[in-house]
Amino acid sequence: MSYCINPNCSERCNAEGRRLCQNCGCDLLIRDRYRIIKPLRELDGQHHTEVFEIDDGGTRKILKVLTSNRRRLVELFKQESKILAELKHLPISQLDRHFTFIPDGSSQKLRCLVMEKVEGQNLKQWLKVHGKIGEAKAIDWLKQLLAILVRVHQRDIIHRDIKPSNIMIRPDGKLILIDFGTARKQTITYVEKLEDSDITRVYSPGYTAPEQLQGQAVNRSDFFALGRTMVHLMTGIYPDDLPKTNTNRLLWHDKAPQISLPVKKIIDRPISPVCDRRPTASEIFQLLDRFSQRRHLWLWHQFFSKSWQRGIALVFLCSIAIALSLAGIRHIGWLQPMELQAFDRLMHFRPIEDPDSRLLLIAIDEADIQYQNQQNMALRWSLSDEALARLLAKIMPYRPRAVGIDIYRDFRADPNYPGLAEALTNSDRLYAVCKVPAPQDGSPVGTPPPPEIDDSFVGFSDFVADRGDIIRRQLLQMTPPNDSPCQAEYAFSLQLALHYLNKEGIVANVTPQGDLQIGKTIFNHLTSHSGGYRGIDAGGYQVLLNYRSLKSPTDIARQISLKDILSDRLDSELENLIKNRLVIIGVTAASSIDNWKTPYSQQSPPQERQIPGMFIQAQMTSQIISAVTSDRPLFWWWSNSIELLWIGFWSLLGGILGWYIRRPLLLGSAIAGSLLILFTICWTGFLQAGWIPLVPPALALILAAIATVFVYVFKTRSVDGI
Repeated sequence: MSYCINPNCSERCNAEGRRLCQNCGCDLLIRDRYRIIKPLRELDGQHHTEVFEIDDGGTRKILKVLTSNRRRLVELFKQESKILAELKHLPISQLDRHFTFIPDGSSQKLRCLVMEKVEGQNLKQWLKVHGKIGEAKAIDWLKQLLAILVRVHQRDIIHRDIKPSNIMIRPDGKLILIDFGTARKQTITYVEKLEDSDITRVYSPGYTAPEQLQGQAVNRSDFFALGRTMVHLMTGIYPDDLPKTNTNRLLWHDKAPQISLPVKKIIDRPISPVCDRRPTASEIFQLLDRFSQRRHLWLWHQFFSKSWQRGIALVFLCSIAIALSLAGIRHIGWLQPMELQAFDRLMHFRPIEDPDSRLLLIAIDEADIQYQNQQNMALRWSLSDEALARLLAKIMPYRPRAVGIDIYRDFRADPNYPGLAEALTNSDRLYAVCKVPAPQDGSPVGTPPPPEIDDSFVGFSDFVADRGDIIRRQLLQMTPPNDSPCQAEYAFSLQLALHYLNKEGIVANVTPQGDLQIGKTIFNHLTSHSGGYRGIDAGGYQVLLNYRSLKSPTDIARQISLKDILSDRLDSELENLIKNRLVIIGVTAASSIDNWKTPYSQQSPPQERQIPGMFIQAQMTSQIISAVTSDRPLFWWWSNSIELLWIGFWSLLGGILGWYIRRPLLLGSAIAGSLLILFTICWTGFLQAGWIPLVPPALALILAAIATVFVYVFKTRSVDGI
């Protein structure tokens, strides 16, 4: 777009590329050089000057046009041009040139100033976006503006219109003073006119000094306006909206709690209503330097001030209230679902480990069941006696460390296969499973072990599942009811692991505290209030299951099929596969009802969200052996008192952030950064098998920050209303 410079033109906007205005015919390329891009102020006739952004051969500049021929305004415009010419090389909007232009077909003279275009925002705009400034920025900006005014005053020039909208901030943070339209030279004639009160009165409400309102502006009038500008920037409140004393002093200190009292007192000096009581620029610089040298003393004093104490008391009370409330909610279990979800998510984030090479899984799938039917084996659900007899005859000669049959056999072996009954009866490395009744879980009837196997080679297969049938805990020992068909006191996985470790010369015992110790490794048992668990049934001896981190929990160990063994496909490698390994025989067929969810289920494909129980038995067995022989960590957690302190710390941090920041955008960023740190700590601890609370401290951080802000706002408004 191109705009017409003629103020009398009724349609000033023109299409790009036109040379003449389509409405009034005025030349759009002013002095064959400048093309107006857009107005920077409404073209509504309310102002005597119009301001445009222009293009000067590819360089963007600012064009200021005086549209009035009133003598006084013309004098001020010419004066601005002279002053800008004198102030070259200062941090102000620099003058490029000035000229007079008469639009075609008009007799009106338009006086024009071309100035550099300063990139950035004026401080009025900046304040709307970023909010009130802190102490460090206030001191920096005050020093910058004082330095500019000192150099301007050295040339006997008074700006007379210091305010946020006349100060620009460049992208590099440097401030620029603009709009010298009301600036004035302090000549002998000016001083004489002061005495006669014959000076044009120029003022901006809220910023202009009292003497300037009477036409008596001097250097210290600029300092007054600068002080009022700083008050606006530090409080975010327009100066005339602040309360005043009977002597016209601003009451602004309580609106800028982020500014220390010494700095507030420094600002109070130049905004004194009495001109003679205002300091010079050098005196203000001295006050700022003295404050910088003694700032540590002020901070020490502030540390013990009543205001500080009230703030800390408020933060402390809010934080403690939030922490205790969350602790109570957590104690009754309301946060447990969220904490278990966080536990599962952290499990998913762990790096991938190698499968356990000490285990071998013989998995019976649907193809194996069909194979048995094709071979006319008398199938009892998933594994026939003939298939089991042939399987044991194949693998036992290769000396596996132990063989675990994770299949219920509550019947005697078929007499047609006497070798099977003998193997089950006489083997010293063959383990089987039974099941204890669990009416509360919908299993009122248990399953007895195989009749041929000695009780010392039987382990219960029972799992302890959380809501949703998710297995996060491992039950190692329990005392079955007297009427249970399964009287095994130790878990199937524990029996296999202990047999494996006994061959290594490692034995188990119980510590004086009642904890299971295998070798040098102590298995800390869960209580009803351990980690994120609250009010759970912790009967028996339970530990957290530290799954081996794999792409899928089913990748725990090498798997081979029943068919491949019985059809002699693996004869050449059976010895390498079996010797000294723990072999677990189990069912993976889709028709099996022994399927469970794991902490990985939510992130797994639908077909892998439930896995057969034999893989969980393998994970449990691997956990015990790895913890004892490979120093793979077992899960640990803090005591309830330490967890309460941990939640209280993050609640206190949230309260401190809410008290000292309060601005929504910055507070949100600070909270997000703190949550990232919290997650990093919890995740790092989790990599070392530490279940450090994540959800309660995160909630405490957020709620304490919000509560502190609300209490502060309520308190402030209550005080303001008195």
